[in-house]
Amino acid sequence: MNGLIATLLAASADRVLFTGEAPVTAGQVRATAAALAARMAGEAPLFLHTASAALFTAALLAAAIARRPLALPAHTQGGYLAEVGGAEAQLLDDGAIALADAADATLGDVAGDVALTFFTSGSTGAPKRIERRLAQLETEARVLEATFGTEAGAVQATVSHQHIYGLIYRIVWPMMAGRPSAERAAEYWEQLEGRLGAATTLISSPAHLTRLPPAMDLAAQAPGLIFSSGQLLATPAALACTAAFGRPVTEVLGSTETGGVAWRRQQAGDEPWTPFAGIGIEQDAAGALAVRTPYLDGEEPFPMGDRVEPLDGGRFRLLGRADRMEKIDGKRVSLTRVEEALAGLDSVAEAAALTLPDRKGALAAVLVLSPGGAAALAEVGAFRFGRQLRGALADRLEPIERPKHWRFVDRMPTDAQGKRRLSDLRAQFEPMRVPPHEVVSREGDTVRLSVVLPPELAYFQGHFPGEPILPGISQVHMAVLLAGLTLDFQPAGSELTRVKFKDLVHPGETLDLTLTADRAKDRLTFRWLRASGGEASSGTVG
Repeated sequence: MNGLIATLLAASADRVLFTGEAPVTAGQVRATAAALAARMAGEAPLFLHTASAALFTAALLAAAIARRPLALPAHTQGGYLAEVGGAEAQLLDDGAIALADAADATLGDVAGDVALTFFTSGSTGAPKRIERRLAQLETEARVLEATFGTEAGAVQATVSHQHIYGLIYRIVWPMMAGRPSAERAAEYWEQLEGRLGAATTLISSPAHLTRLPPAMDLAAQAPGLIFSSGQLLATPAALACTAAFGRPVTEVLGSTETGGVAWRRQQAGDEPWTPFAGIGIEQDAAGALAVRTPYLDGEEPFPMGDRVEPLDGGRFRLLGRADRMEKIDGKRVSLTRVEEALAGLDSVAEAAALTLPDRKGALAAVLVLSPGGAAALAEVGAFRFGRQLRGALADRLEPIERPKHWRFVDRMPTDAQGKRRLSDLRAQFEPMRVPPHEVVSREGDTVRLSVVLPPELAYFQGHFPGEPILPGISQVHMAVLLAGLTLDFQPAGSELTRVKFKDLVHPGETLDLTLTADRAKDRLTFRWLRASGGEASSGTVG
């Protein structure tokens, strides 16, 4: 198999590389790259981020023409770009690159490799630069073709090509192998309706595979191959996928640094991992996985940080992370051990343990509950349920190893690749100032909302210890905040008139809020009602 750049240069002009609303041909990609390469002169770093796989591929080819390295940020928010060194960079995004109308272009001398920089969250949550070369990704694509080529088909995806997994499996491998790929990744399952089937390969992640759509007949349009990477796919979810699609998911273990190192298909339980051809599997002194891979320069084994159990034939099982140690009140605590203990409780379906620097390094946990756990939470409330969890951990964990702060979520926060990011987990513990709400109805400048008041709402904190109630001024403040979000109106003045506080409001309640904006008089009228119809408070601001 030729490399990606050689393939793009040699492909016939009318070969369809990408499918979508309109097919994109190799000739269009070459013409786009020729126009873009002229704009890559200069010394400013080049940052590339597109939703379009066709524009991304054209930019890769343009970088080979201009002999320029590319940085691939996970997203393009200003603060993040500044954090990863992109504040002064030339940003190439969907708005900055136009797909050429020309049918083809002559490119002349083109480099066969491109230096790439990826950014991962790292163990601390701060972005970490990872330097790779396109040629290394091409080497991995050849191994994938040798391993799965007879099963592979045209590509559909739910993951971004900005990450190494998506880039290899959505662009590099299918282009080199002569298979078309979807121009855009699907954000939700319904976008894949009618696009799947035995002649397709689905590139996905636990973020989507743990949320299968009940309304879609997945077995009737099951892909020939389904890949998952970025995070381990829990055994119950893997078996649910097998039942839904009629075939198992192929999980890939790896990292941005190493590429894919092993794969497995869970059909009965926690099946072991099989290394890819050319990957050397070792254990370090602590029993953690280390790999030798042709996708990296140098011959030293790269530490993966996962404890492993070696098996016959080079296969292995993962036993959890070996390097997630935190000091809490001077004592070393394994976050992996805490998560394993939590996951072993009948009331817990999924657990993430972390520390909170802004709370003196206190140990915390974010949990997805089982149906029984959710029922217990609804019955006793978050505070008492947290106490029950600490008690249930007493036979396995020391007091210092039991979380002090809890958050209960419907779904574990993950990024587009299905990976947990420490920053997203810690965000669950930031004071909530805008309560969860839903618009029930709207007519002109009057809107009616259903507002949930969870215990973690910032305004309950300290008012009062042991018997929290929602302060009256907080009810006014939230009315103004919600008016800004739903009516695009907030009064400039702060004068309060006809304000009445008729009843106490406690954590866990759901209230009905009616807001009316008088834009001419710069006034906002609010009214908080209970489900029973009784008024909690009302008044006018401005």
